[in-house]
Amino acid sequence: MAWFLAGIACIFLVIKYRRFRHFLLATLGLAVLGIVAYVVQNKHSEEVSRHMVNADQLQFTDLRLGSEGYGTSYKLSGRVKNNSPFYVFEVKAKFQILDCDDSSHCDVVGEEEEWNICPLVPPGQVRDIDTTIYFGSGTHVRGQFQWNYTITEVRARQGAQG
Repeated sequence: MAWFLAGIACIFLVIKYRRFRHFLLATLGLAVLGIVAYVVQNKHSEEVSRHMVNADQLQFTDLRLGSEGYGTSYKLSGRVKNNSPFYVFEVKAKFQILDCDDSSHCDVVGEEEEWNICPLVPPGQVRDIDTTIYFGSGTHVRGQFQWNYTITEVRARQGAQG
C-alpha cells in the first residue's frame, strides 16, 4: 500500500512540477548508469579471475571417485595443492564415467560438468577434496568401472577476501 501511495505522489509531482520531472529523470539516469557500471565491472572481474591461474598450477593427488551406493551419485575425494600466487576459489571440472570390457574398449555411460570441486585454496597450500557429483540416470557400469576428468576452468583472486 505504501508503494502505491508513493507512486501516486510521484505521478502528481511529475505532472505538477517541472523541476521534479528533471530531478526524477536525472535520478533514474544515474541509477541506470550505476547498474550498467556495476554489471560491466562484475563481468570484467569475472573474466580476469578466469585467467589468473592455469589448471596445470593445481596439483591433484589421491583423487578417488566411487559410488555412494544410492542413485547415480559418486563421491570425489583427494587433495589439491595450489602452486600459484593467487587464491583459488572455484574449480570447474568435466567428469566421465566409463564402462570398459576385457579388451580395454570403453564406453562413456556418464558425463557431468561440476562447479567448485574443491574449497578455497590459498597460494602454496593444500586442501582436501570431499564432494558429491551427481550423474544423470542410466549411469550403470556393467563391466569394469573407470573414470577420467578434465579441469575446464579455474577462478582465482588476489587476496583472501578478493
